Amino acid sequence: MTRYLTELSLEAFTKAARNVPYQQIDSDLFPGIDLWVRRDDLIDPLISGNKAYKLIFNLLEAREQGKDTIVTCGGAWSNHIHATAAAGQRFGFKTIGIIRGERPPVLSAMLQDAERFGMELRFVSRSVYRERDKPGFSGEFGAGENSWYVPEGGANAQGAKGVQILGDVIREGAPVEFDEYWLPCGTGLTLGALASSSPSSVTVRGVAVLKAGQGICRTAEAWSQQKSNKSAPFEVLSRGHCGGYAKIDLALSEFFSAIQAQAKIPLDWVYVAKAALEASKQSASREIFPSLGRGRVKALLIHTGGLQGNRGISVS
Repeated sequence: MTRYLTELSLEAFTKAARNVPYQQIDSDLFPGIDLWVRRDDLIDPLISGNKAYKLIFNLLEAREQGKDTIVTCGGAWSNHIHATAAAGQRFGFKTIGIIRGERPPVLSAMLQDAERFGMELRFVSRSVYRERDKPGFSGEFGAGENSWYVPEGGANAQGAKGVQILGDVIREGAPVEFDEYWLPCGTGLTLGALASSSPSSVTVRGVAVLKAGQGICRTAEAWSQQKSNKSAPFEVLSRGHCGGYAKIDLALSEFFSAIQAQAKIPLDWVYVAKAALEASKQSASREIFPSLGRGRVKALLIHTGGLQGNRGISVS
């Protein structure tokens, strides 16, 4: 059943998060664990997965401060750009997307969507884009006093606070007591913020989807300390990128076909499929799964959405 975030309120969003389904996976691809998937791709078809969590407090703060424009940045296939543009259209904000690189003759499918959602795209050189974390960056592109800037990927305090909702609702409403959470990582904010709001009895495992494991770990460490309570331990697995960001190797291609046939869960190639593949490898080898003395390890894979990004993947 298609679900939509139709109201910009913390109460409505939290209710939607609590209603996200969990799906148990019966597959020999994960021989060493009982695997479940939390289907956050279903929280909304356009504002999906962890993007929804990272945007909720940014949107609420922008509205509280009387801002009418959301400014953010990303690449040609950015899930965050796509979600921000959709959220702006849904909840009455103008949106500006600062896009890395020159405008191509034909926009990516993701940026075509963003423009249809009403986002104004402003393309900048890669050297200019590298300045995106410096104060005043958004103001250089005509963003006025009535604008709210969301960093790339929603990586700010409001984004982390939103991800903590995810940890809270899993702790409160999970169908079983999980030993591990698994998720793909691009920056580390979701990993760190999720760890900060998860019980210390759970280990949170982030699979780096690009060759930046050390940087992801540093970022996650910083965001994991945002709450006063003791956070869950976490680990960054840096060998699951399959050749780099948005790269596909033979192992990923074969695994993708197998899990689609067995589990019938839609996955995106860039993020969730890589996390699932790494969980499968580790499950088979049991390299990191401890013997808990109470049956098989129960693991939860967080579906971070982004299915629309599959349009940019060419698989030979």
